[in-house]
Order: sequence, then C-alpha cells, then structure tokens
Amino acid sequence: MRVATRFCDEHGEWEPPNFINCTNEALVNASSRLESIIGNGTLDQIQETVNNTLQLMKNLTSSTNGIGAGDLSSSLSVLEKIVTVTNATGLPIEKEVFYAVIDNILSPNNSNSWTTVSKETEKDPSFLLKNMDRFSKITLQNDNITTTKFNGSNFELVINRANIDETGIRFPDEQSNNVSLNSEELSTFLKLPKQASNATKAINYVAVLYRTISDILGSDSNSKGLKGKQGENSKQRSFVNSPILSLTTQKDLGVLNPPLNLTFGHTVKNTSTEMRAVCVSWDFNLNKWSEEGCSVNQTDHQRTVCHCNHLTNFAILMRPYTQVSEESQFLKTMSLVGVALSIAFTFLTSLIYILTWRFIRSDKNIMMLNICGSLILSYTIFISSVEQTANEVACVAITAIIHYLFLVTFFSMLGLGVYYFMSITVTYYALYVANNFKSKSRVRWFLGGIWGIPVIITATNLGAFWGKGYHIKSYCWLSIESGSLYLFIIPVCLISLINILIIVSLLRVLFASSIVARSSLQRKASSGLRSLGTLLPVLGVTWLFGILAVNENAVVFQYLFVIANSFQGFFIFVSHVLLDKKVRQGIGNRYQSLSTILSFAERGTKETTLSSQSPSKSKSNEQLMKPKKKSFLKKFRQTKEKTSELSMSEKTMSTSCPQSVSHEKRNETNSD
Repeated sequence: MRVATRFCDEHGEWEPPNFINCTNEALVNASSRLESIIGNGTLDQIQETVNNTLQLMKNLTSSTNGIGAGDLSSSLSVLEKIVTVTNATGLPIEKEVFYAVIDNILSPNNSNSWTTVSKETEKDPSFLLKNMDRFSKITLQNDNITTTKFNGSNFELVINRANIDETGIRFPDEQSNNVSLNSEELSTFLKLPKQASNATKAINYVAVLYRTISDILGSDSNSKGLKGKQGENSKQRSFVNSPILSLTTQKDLGVLNPPLNLTFGHTVKNTSTEMRAVCVSWDFNLNKWSEEGCSVNQTDHQRTVCHCNHLTNFAILMRPYTQVSEESQFLKTMSLVGVALSIAFTFLTSLIYILTWRFIRSDKNIMMLNICGSLILSYTIFISSVEQTANEVACVAITAIIHYLFLVTFFSMLGLGVYYFMSITVTYYALYVANNFKSKSRVRWFLGGIWGIPVIITATNLGAFWGKGYHIKSYCWLSIESGSLYLFIIPVCLISLINILIIVSLLRVLFASSIVARSSLQRKASSGLRSLGTLLPVLGVTWLFGILAVNENAVVFQYLFVIANSFQGFFIFVSHVLLDKKVRQGIGNRYQSLSTILSFAERGTKETTLSSQSPSKSKSNEQLMKPKKKSFLKKFRQTKEKTSELSMSEKTMSTSCPQSVSHEKRNETNSD
C-alpha cells in the first residue's frame, strides 16, 4: 500500500496532491518479474518477459487523461532496465511497442507528472533522451538493419542507411506525410551535407524528432535539466522554444565538415527584444545545455537556423538578452589594456632580474621573481581564457589554475614578509636566532610553502564545490554565490594582516633609539619597508576592490579594481628596479654604458635637492662644514701620530714581552 502526500503552501492553501509513491499494481508486479528473470532466466524467458512488460506498459500509458507521477517514474525505471538487458544480451525486442511507450510517456497530458518526477527524483526528460540514445546505439550495432519508421503523435523516428559521401542525410523527409499536412512542422528538420573528407561512405543512422518536449517542460522556472536555468541578470528564465532533433550514426564522424544544418520552428513566437535564441546541444556528461560547437546562422521571431559540428540532441534555447552597455564595454576595454600594461611592466622587472642575476642573486630576489612569474602567468591566462565558459570542464580547469596562481602570488608576498621579519626584526631582538636562520639559505623551504600550500587550498576548494557552482556562470572565476570565492578571500586577508604586522615590527626596528649604531640593519629595514609597503597596497588593496566589485551594481569599485590592476606591474617595477640600489648597480655592472646614465641621474637628484634649499641655509651649511673639515683634519693627524707611536712601542716591546702582546692581540680579535 502506498501513500499520497499533500502539503499547505505559505498562504495556507492546499497544494496539489503528490502521487510519486502511488504506482499501478500491475506495473509493480511486471517490474518485479523483469528484475527476477534477468538474473535467473534463459534468453527465451528474458525475451518473452521483456516483450510482455512492454505491451503492458503500452496499455497503461495510453490513457488520454495522462498517467500519475508514480506510474511515470516506474515506467522510466523499467525502460532503463529493458535497455540495459537488451545491451547485455543482444536480444531483439518489439521496437514498435518500445517506441509506442516512449510516445505515450511524452504526451503533453503528462506535464504535471513530469514536473513532480523531476522535482522528487533524478529522472527528468534528459533521463528519457539518454536511454533513447543508448537504445539507438544498440540498434546500430547490427550491420544488417532494416529501415524502420515510427510516426507517433509526440515523436518521430527513422532508422535507415545513407551514403554520406553522395547524398547526405535529411530528416524528416520532405515527402513525409506529417510534414506535408502540417506546414509548421516543415520548419523543423536537420540536414547533414555530404562529408567528402570522411572515409566512411554508407552508414547506418537513427534520427529522432521530439515534437512535444517543450510542452512537457512547461514554464516552471525552478525545474531542472532540460528546462534551462534562471537568467542571471533578468527575472525571465531560459526555456526550450523548439522541438528537439537528434542524429546518431553507426560510426563517430568526428568534427563535421561541412557542419550539420538544423532548422527549428519556434514553439512560441519570439516577439520580445529581451530574449535571444541560442543554438544548444545536450551534454549528457554535464547534464546541461551547451553552446559548444553550435552557432546561430540566422534567426527571426518564427524560426532559427543553426550550424553544429557534432552529433547529439539539439534544440533552441531562449535566454534573457542583456544589451551590453557602452559603459561595460569601456570597462572591459580598460581592463584588457590595464592588465596588458601590468603584464608588460612585470615582465620587464623579471627580465632585468634575470639579466643582472649574478650581481643581485639573493633569497629575497628569488621570491620577487616568484611574484612576477605567478602574476604574469595568472594575468595571461585571465585575459585569454576567463570568458571560455562554453566547455564546462575547461572552464573549471581555468578557474582552478587562476585561483592557484593568484594564491602563489600572495604566498610569495607572505614569504617575502617572513624573510624580512627573520632577517631584520629577529636580528634586532634575538641575534642568536637570526644568525642561526641566516647560517644557510632557507629559500627551498620558502618555495615549497609558496607553491605547495596553494595546491592544498585549490584542491580543497575544487573538491568542495565541484558541480555546485564552482565558478560564476559568465566567467571562469570563483563564485561568491556558492561560496568558492571565500577560499581566496580568507587566505588573502590573512596574508595581508600578517604582512601589516610585519611592517609594524619593521617600523619599530627602524625608529628604535639604539638602531643608530647599526646602520646596515637600518638600511635593511628601510628596504624591507619599501618592498612590503609597495606590495601590500598594490596586491592587497587591489583585491579588496576586486572583492567589492563582485556586485555588478558597484560600478565605482569595478573602476577602482581595473585602475589598481593596471598599476600593479608599474609599481613593482618602480619599487624593485628603479628604487633598488642593488639592482641599479647590477644594471651598471652588466651594461657599462648605462652606469654613467644611472650615476648622472643619482647626482642630478642630489643637486636638485641641494638647490631647492634657501641661500641662507646653504651659507650656514658652508660655515658649518668648514670647522667640520678642520676637525676632520685634526682627527686624521692625531690618529696618524697615535698609529706611529703605537708602532714604535710595539717594536720596543716585541723583544721583551712577546707573550703578553700575543694575548692582547687575541683579546682584541675576540672583542672585534
């Protein structure tokens, strides 16, 4: 005994009863017999049971009032079992009865039952298409096929043989009775042109026209599968607006040249400027409509002509049309130009580092090259592939690669921060620990963390959100709706916070009172502040704008993000090439002709600084410098006299007490 359920909606009214658990007893018994005979019966018994089950299903599904959701769900399950048995045993079945059952199930009278089954189970109309495709391939395995035609109320099918190098394939045939009677159906057909380049001449094929599929799909925007998805920028949803055409051949024809021509008559005339017709094919692996390999040749409010380079199930999908505004187009152009500039300056920085590497080689610069390399790779992939959403698998891979490379960039910045922290801050507060840290290069550990930790984060993110909206629909980038973007936002925010704390520690070291005696440490702290003080705003603030720009209404943040992106490479070049003394010296050593230009530029900067001072101030400086020069000469003479006296005393004492002198020298050496 089965139970029907009924619920109240949010307004306190009864919803229609749900009969998904209510199934005809005869159908249940037939399904049980089929399942038991598959494992234990002989081939003759299996064949007889299959044919009897099909005949019973034909009678049960032929009701003009439609069938219940439970009967529909059970019928789909039984059909799947029959296809599986036929594939395993190779037994012939009554194809006409099989197709009659399919025709009954596709009746528009079953629309409500289809809606219930799609919501309550995994069986939507694509489930039926998949099993029909499987059955067609099983049928085509037999070389000696006989021409079969089925012309039902809801779908039409032809199994035939054609010479594709001479005539090609056209379905439905122009002489078909139903086409001549109904001019509306004449507008929906497929034509495979002659494939001269293909070695196969005569080939078996199955062509199917599903006439009423759009009636079954209805207009429920929350339904799954073939109905399409909610439009991103519109309250209107995508919907199938044509019959579905299918073509399956005995052998895979590969990429079709010339392409398959499909002409679809629209189920609903498209008079709205807010909707556009899209040529799509059903991807059984991704369980969704895909535009890959198909293009619109021409379209109007009544029909659409498509060109597709492969074979499967095809239809017309009406999607909300969002006109690209001049502002968004300008923003896109700005973004492309800005990213190209950023790549150019970052590449120039990397090139200078590589050319002068023997003069500037250090752990810090290795990590700087990591930052430049990951930025160049990530932005190159970003501008070339971020819109490649047609292929789902490729788009997921692009999203994961960009995510990974951006994380490598930020972890490189973190590695640079930790390097400065250990080299400067720890040196100031704990000299022993710092000396132990600097005793040998730790760059391998840094590089392992920089490239290794992002792998774990990216793989975790990919596994957690696979098939759950990993990337946004219009671009190959992480989605904030599904939550995948948070595994980029959280690491970026943590790294930025840690680097801010490191910058604070460097400032404390820089302005400490006892630091005057350690000018080299002061210079390192200043260099570290310049490096991190550039990278943190350039990378961190840029992605802060990027996160805020996710909302399409936040146009200001979108512009700020584009502008900040454009200057990333430039600021890196200025900070780590033009303002880095060691790099400038490396350029001078590598290219002697440039050394004079660089020294002249430095001298010009100093002269400009001095000339900007007032005359009175310069005079006072001259007066102050004179006594300093005199005192310097006096000190130099005194030092020279002391040195000569010491040398004389050492000569005098060398004969009398050599042991004491040697002890003193040892003490002096130790104190140094």
